[in-house]
Amino acid sequence: MAINFTGEDHSDKFKQLIAQTQDKVLVCGMPVKNDKLQMIAIVQEQGRHIEAKNYPYLVIPTKNAAGRKTSEITGLYQRGHALGINDPSQPNGFLIMFVLKKSIDIPPRPFMRITYNHHINEWAQLFVQSLVKVAILDGSVDDVFKTVGKQMVSDMQDTLDKLSQPANAPLTSDRKGFNDPLVDTKLMRNSIDWMVFNKE
Repeated sequence: MAINFTGEDHSDKFKQLIAQTQDKVLVCGMPVKNDKLQMIAIVQEQGRHIEAKNYPYLVIPTKNAAGRKTSEITGLYQRGHALGINDPSQPNGFLIMFVLKKSIDIPPRPFMRITYNHHINEWAQLFVQSLVKVAILDGSVDDVFKTVGKQMVSDMQDTLDKLSQPANAPLTSDRKGFNDPLVDTKLMRNSIDWMVFNKE
């Protein structure tokens, strides 16, 4: 069937564009070369049971640590299952900086799968619409990938912003000052990107 606008037949251009997409795959997620963000995203997607291995305890910061490492806090010592410093203003004279745990459980918060399931049909429609537009305006297949890729990023960021369950653990929400399970520094959110790969 011909794609005809203002008396011009764009069928050949449309077929060329489709052919150019056949050996490509468009994906959206964490930057490929950022292993740390890849790991964080996988943990959020799947959940994870984490146990202390090289040390007796996992060291979980509280809001009192203010982003500092244990080595950066003078006078830090262990009392029970906590690391802290002497502080006369506290009821027990001890300000807790870190909580010590043998293990923690991070529940799954599959923001990538949720985004895909909710928007895949919209992306498919946008892909076809973009192909038609590019065929008419004599653009390239890169323009199609860019249009759909940017929408995928926007949708995934929106899902990440709105996902509120499972909620943060009380210790985490207290440290952050708010309960937003997938947002802390916004590094992961702002790092979401789209990429095009050759099919193997």
